[in-house]
Amino acid sequence: MKRMRKPALLLVLCSVLPGVALAATVPVTVDLDLDRRALSPDIFGVSGWPNFQQVAYPLVRWGGNSTTRYNWQADVHNTAGDWFFMNIPDGNGTPAASSFEAGIAAALAADANPLVTLTTIGYIAKPVQQKRWGFSQIKYGPQLQDECSYFGSNPPAWCTADAGNGLCNPAQNQTPFCNASGVIVNNDPLDTSDLATAQTMRNWVGHLQQTFGSAANGGVRNYALDNEPMLWNSTHRDVHPQPLTYDEIWQRTVDYASAVKAQDPAAQVFGPVTWGYCDLFGSAADNCVDGSDRQAHGGKPFVKWYLGKVCEYQAQNGVRLVDVLDLHYYPQGQGVVDFSDPPNGSETATVSARRLRSLKELYDANWESESWIADLGNDATWHYSRPNLIPRVRAWIDEECPGTRLAITEYNWGADNGASSALAQAEALAIFAREGVDAAARWVMPDSGSLVERAFRLYLDYDGQGSRVQGFSTRAISSDVDALGAYAVHAPGQRVMILLFNKATTATTATIDLGTSLAGPWKLYRFSGTSDLAQVASGNINGSTIAVSNMPARSANLLVLPDSDLIFADGFEP
Repeated sequence: MKRMRKPALLLVLCSVLPGVALAATVPVTVDLDLDRRALSPDIFGVSGWPNFQQVAYPLVRWGGNSTTRYNWQADVHNTAGDWFFMNIPDGNGTPAASSFEAGIAAALAADANPLVTLTTIGYIAKPVQQKRWGFSQIKYGPQLQDECSYFGSNPPAWCTADAGNGLCNPAQNQTPFCNASGVIVNNDPLDTSDLATAQTMRNWVGHLQQTFGSAANGGVRNYALDNEPMLWNSTHRDVHPQPLTYDEIWQRTVDYASAVKAQDPAAQVFGPVTWGYCDLFGSAADNCVDGSDRQAHGGKPFVKWYLGKVCEYQAQNGVRLVDVLDLHYYPQGQGVVDFSDPPNGSETATVSARRLRSLKELYDANWESESWIADLGNDATWHYSRPNLIPRVRAWIDEECPGTRLAITEYNWGADNGASSALAQAEALAIFAREGVDAAARWVMPDSGSLVERAFRLYLDYDGQGSRVQGFSTRAISSDVDALGAYAVHAPGQRVMILLFNKATTATTATIDLGTSLAGPWKLYRFSGTSDLAQVASGNINGSTIAVSNMPARSANLLVLPDSDLIFADGFEP
């Protein structure tokens, strides 16, 4: 299905000033007919409740450690290991007054898709409108830190000195609760939590149906099977101290996903919600990528095995328990992920370059991680040291459970106000589109007005008038991906969009062979660490080649071109 092309006409978008050295030139080749893949708008999602009037994120995830034991009837959550395993009342104790339901209502009103985390851990926070904590020092003995000592010599009046962190010194805590490893054991989960079952979650889904409508009628459509269960023995060790196994997580999937599907058959279930790289391959009972639990299940990597169970269950029972494979992924290179604001040393030349290179972990089968992942070795079968994340798991889907969609519902490539973080975020979204990710949510939603927010606006409102990058991802090849990332999106009958990410520390020129002749006006949009997202150039094209000259260092560029009036050779769009 090749398009016709007219003789090439090179257009230079930005002139070179006298006395300024010519920028390095990177050729880019585009083919609108090849590698066409529908771009899912849900890849532009975030975790948190946004102001949709400011940025219209199409997917919003309500998740994280504090959602695992959320009591929807009392509006109480547990902070887990993030903050002393503490129950915190969120409102006046009713669902209707909760920030959760307010967030759902706002998302649905903005035509966004909420992704709701359901508990599968078997416990929810007690329905009491007061703080409670998992490791009382009075009950379990002195611990290494408590909520007050955390603040040093001048703690706030509201802190609770009895709320320990569950770690102890056996020389100082000689109760039977402090083991030789310095961990509080055999505590009572009921100090903070009540038992919860799959029926508890079915009741919640039913309540959301009554409040907002069913999944098929404009209500909540997406439900995740808890949050990072392979870390429960750490993050929620006050109620689940034992490492989760293949069999346990599958049984919980059967119990809870069945309950969701029985209550709302059109609901989309996300699972198993992995925490990172290790539990792609092994369970919490294994040693990262391998161990006795994996070997007891035929040596299959956990996610590959899990996918097989999903389709096996469907074949036997006629019910698809998990619709979307849900993964979390954080690059592990030193300094790449930085949640501080302003960035805490993560915008040095070394870290910035490492951050941008680490994007290859998402798609490059030959790229070896610049982190501890490399120490896992380049196994001849599984190539552990080379993540190749998206193609790897898409191949597992094709092999084990075709038709399963793919989501990355937690990821982060740096601080909100880091220049290289914003550039990495922008390119990560382009990679998600090209590689066929169906949904994604950054952890967390970027601060209003931040550099990383610019990366999302590049796709969701590049002209300030609500225009979006949408359509089909198509082939675009940069001759030097380390200097310039290049991606193409085709909106048939509307426009052709070329995304160019200058990762070099100097200006770069892209010469683009479009592979087909275009005629009409073009516009160029750009942001960088020093300039907000704005239109920076415009003109007309009449030919099949175009150049974007002197793109500033570390800048994200969106070239919006007219669509060709030519049709595909067979007369049909793919």
